[in-house]
Amino acid sequence: MKRYLQVISVVTVLSASAVAVSGCGTAPAGQAAAASIPSVKVITLSGAGTPGASGKIAPLQTVHIYSKLPGRVADVLVDEGSKVKKGDVLVQLETNDLTQQLNQAQANVDAAQAKLNDTLNGARPQDLQAAEAAVAQAKGGLDTAAASVEQAKAALDLMTKTYNQVKNRYDEGSVSKSELDATTLNYEKAKTGYDQAVAAQSSAQAALTAASAKLDLARTGATADTIAALKAQVSLAQAQLELAKNALDNAAIKAPSDGIIVKRTVQPGEMAFTSMPSGTELLTMISMDTVKVEASVPEGMVNSIKEGAPVKVQLPSIPGRTFDGVVSFVSPISDVNNNTFPIKVTVKNEDGLLRAGAVATVSFGAGAGGAEARLELPKSALVKGTDGSTSVFRVEGETARKVTVQVEEKNQDWVFVKGDSLKANDRIVLTPSSDLADGAKIHAE
Repeated sequence: MKRYLQVISVVTVLSASAVAVSGCGTAPAGQAAAASIPSVKVITLSGAGTPGASGKIAPLQTVHIYSKLPGRVADVLVDEGSKVKKGDVLVQLETNDLTQQLNQAQANVDAAQAKLNDTLNGARPQDLQAAEAAVAQAKGGLDTAAASVEQAKAALDLMTKTYNQVKNRYDEGSVSKSELDATTLNYEKAKTGYDQAVAAQSSAQAALTAASAKLDLARTGATADTIAALKAQVSLAQAQLELAKNALDNAAIKAPSDGIIVKRTVQPGEMAFTSMPSGTELLTMISMDTVKVEASVPEGMVNSIKEGAPVKVQLPSIPGRTFDGVVSFVSPISDVNNNTFPIKVTVKNEDGLLRAGAVATVSFGAGAGGAEARLELPKSALVKGTDGSTSVFRVEGETARKVTVQVEEKNQDWVFVKGDSLKANDRIVLTPSSDLADGAKIHAE
């Protein structure tokens, strides 16, 4: 029966180095032969082990860092490879304009608050005295205007009487036209004077009304509507101040979490934009304290794998070491290219040994199964022939034997082995070099 692949060796191939020749002598034949034998890394196809899956390590979180506001970059405080903590400043934008906007917003708050405070505190004694004096002055002006109206009325009455007399005598022919015209002019002047006096009296009355209203307001204080309007002005000014503070704070672009900077695309002096798709990605950060293994399992196994289940994780690059993991995701949808279902396993990476992109195998334990076990190979072990064939190098003792195999695609990194060309516990060269030949002597690591 076909089995799952278990990786037990490191994924690298070390080329043999030539032995240097010193002086005129030559190295002993045994040493020269040993030096010509290449060292290779191998994997072992597992026997009747527990069900498992193969995949790759990936960061648990990848963060693409953009600026929240447009601006010119003043400084970049990190580089690729920098380890950062949450809240560390990564990129600093220029802040001259933002500081001025903040100062202006603060001044608007102070002015609105002062106006509200003055209204709430009511009129000062000197303000009341001034308002009372203004009322008294307006009353005096109204009295004077009323007297002027009386005088103008008396003058108009007199001129009206005189005009009527002269008009009658003119009709009788006892006065001349010029005398009538002079009387008419005086009458018009008197009427105009009266109209002006009446208008002045109305203005004086309006002035007294306004002065009295101002005095009443000073004595009773502002209305509830006036106070509410002033409080609204204060709230608006405070909101604008908070916006200005946030803008200034956002000019310091900070790390949203602990992580490692893996990509930097901005330099001091360049512009940072926020709109997409033209927005500038300033940095890319990953979190590697916890990583995930992205793998896939066949249809017959997926229903026996539950989220939260503990698993074991091994890496060819770290032989002899097993990591504890937890199934964090089981996809309800199969891969579009095959009949496997993606899963994700979360693994703590406290010592930092797990690196993104590394090949890993996941063992689910005896309780997971239900599908026929199949041998798996990493694609790095496959050798493509010029005739279209596919082969691998099987390690037999200290010799590499080329074996033609038939494979079936599993995912972008692994294949299933078809047929019986390979067996469980076969040892396979993990990354064969281009000059490795059938029957070559090797040193398996």
